[in-house]
Amino acid sequence: MDNDYDIVNDPEANILYQRCEDVDGALWEALAAADPAEVTDRTMTRHQGDTYCLPFLNQELLIQPAKRRLWLSDQKTTREPEFQLCLTALLFLLKVDAARLSSRQVSPKEYKGGITFFQGPHIIPTTRLEARFGTDRSLFLTAGRRLGGKELAQGDAAVALTPYPNLKIEVILWLGDEEFPPQVVLTAPATLERFWALDGVWALLNVVARELWRAGKV
Repeated sequence: MDNDYDIVNDPEANILYQRCEDVDGALWEALAAADPAEVTDRTMTRHQGDTYCLPFLNQELLIQPAKRRLWLSDQKTTREPEFQLCLTALLFLLKVDAARLSSRQVSPKEYKGGITFFQGPHIIPTTRLEARFGTDRSLFLTAGRRLGGKELAQGDAAVALTPYPNLKIEVILWLGDEEFPPQVVLTAPATLERFWALDGVWALLNVVARELWRAGKV
């Protein structure tokens, strides 16, 4: 298999939106000006010195808003955080009340305006997951476990991933066979749309799909 997620046809391939430094500076400024006690209480995170510590799947993101820096705590990776990871991390810290995220999961298309939004350039990112895991249930579950996911009794296999505190993305797989192609469905908390616009939700789905794909490398 290829060594990393091919982003040629991915939003990260847009030269204007690839790196953390491409995120709107107003978001960094807003977080730098925010009260750390309020942010951490609302988002179930920690703040040490000038740094927010934000759980991310099986890792932790370290964020210094005044310096506009974000990096993964895992010392084994040299991969630079991508635009959508930085964007969603900032949006989570600025806007989400983690305690008010519903345990009820829905298709993002069920959000107001979702049917219209999640198509064309904003299609829900399932195609590459179907290609990677569509005939390999074991690999899918292994990838989910590598990210700290919890196995669910849905479809032919399913995992619940937690990209940020109390924010679950469920990934449900139906295996392909001679008659039907594989299918992957992504769900998100029913109340996430209260805190984020749809483009933020879409960015998070891309982040989760990308990390799950990477975790499935063999």
